[in-house]
Amino acid sequence: MVELKNNYKELKLMLCVNEMISYLKNKNIKFGYISESDALRYLKDNNNYYNLTSYKYNFFKYPSPAGKFEGKYQDLDFAYLKDLSIIDYRTRLLLFKMIIDIEHYLKIKILNSIEKIEKEDGYRVVNLYLDKDFNSDKFPKKLHNSIFKKVGSEYYQKIFSKYDIDKDKKLENIPIWEFLEIITFGELVNFYDFYTTEYGLREENKDVYILRDIVKLRNAVAHNSCILSDLVSKTNNYPMPYKVANYLKDCGVVKETRNKKMRNSRIRQITYTLYMFNEIVTSDGIKENVRKDINKLFYERIIYHKEYYTNNELLKSVYSFFDKIIQKNYKENIDNSLT
Repeated sequence: MVELKNNYKELKLMLCVNEMISYLKNKNIKFGYISESDALRYLKDNNNYYNLTSYKYNFFKYPSPAGKFEGKYQDLDFAYLKDLSIIDYRTRLLLFKMIIDIEHYLKIKILNSIEKIEKEDGYRVVNLYLDKDFNSDKFPKKLHNSIFKKVGSEYYQKIFSKYDIDKDKKLENIPIWEFLEIITFGELVNFYDFYTTEYGLREENKDVYILRDIVKLRNAVAHNSCILSDLVSKTNNYPMPYKVANYLKDCGVVKETRNKKMRNSRIRQITYTLYMFNEIVTSDGIKENVRKDINKLFYERIIYHKEYYTNNELLKSVYSFFDKIIQKNYKENIDNSLT
């Protein structure tokens, strides 16, 4: 164990790899399916300790009073953590794929709708938005600065070569079809909020709240952050949009369950992604491809070691929640279950 300097005594000490197994055993995490030596090798070569052990929050500890088991896990094997880390990784890959499609079709939706606006020429709303950003007191030139950072990128050379780019000047007269290609997903959602507000597209503007949560999930999966590591917390008290509530109701999720599950930010963000993908993607080919990926993940890989989770009511209830969504919107002719 690495010692810390005196002024850092209040912080947790960093464990050496060889000490991790002993620490896990002290927490009553067992090694029944994987030997200690194989677990150590896995930690060294395939995953880091912090990521892998973050899934322990999906398992329960002995309730007080519990004697020598006080604060220790009831039914947790190292193999369960490893399995969840693999499931998480594959889930992130799939969600990232879906979110990229959502971003693409949101751009298409904007371009299709702007053609129907009489006073819009493809420059007006972009100039209004860039002018607002340039003169903002709260976030001065936030978008301008983001765009300027991309000037030297080979992926945007053809766009930027058309404009006199001076970071001290206000950007203007960038057509919307090019503007949408040089902004990030988060910036796209901010622009969509402005765009739908400017032209009174009230129903479309209601999707902004959903899209902002999808941006958070996109950032998490893009940086390989664990997304299935804390499914028990209930910290999100914001009301869900009526569109999503109706979507879940149509999937057969009762009110009590949807209110309870949607208080978990991770479950909420994944649910929003499943909802928005169905709503905004218009390609049958892309939808079919994603449907196959979802079924392979959900009804093959996730339940591959379903015996690990026989006693885990939390994970079984989360699986049941998403099963209802997939059965209604993404299901193929596969009959499997975690329970």
